[in-house]
Amino acid sequence: LATGKTSDEVKRRMEVMVSTNDGFLIAEEDLRLRGPGEFLGTRQSGLPEFRLADIVEDAPILEEARRRAQELLIEDPLLEKHPSLKEELFLRQKAEFFENLEAG
Repeated sequence: LATGKTSDEVKRRMEVMVSTNDGFLIAEEDLRLRGPGEFLGTRQSGLPEFRLADIVEDAPILEEARRRAQELLIEDPLLEKHPSLKEELFLRQKAEFFENLEAG
């Protein structure tokens, strides 16, 4: 591997590429260095603005939250037992729809 750049980030990328051939480890470090970008939208790099969590540092707790949310939806797919959550999700979907509509 060769590069003409000498920034700390480039050096770290090179170290990772030289130290492993495990694509998952390389992708994980790339995620730490560059961030995932937006999940929806036009921005291609940088971290999305989470209000409560850091997608890299809090990955284990975010995965646990995802697992529990999936369990809840299996048990109560229409969220009949969770009306406040149902309303919050509806409002967020509505807001996201209009944001995407404005973005084109």
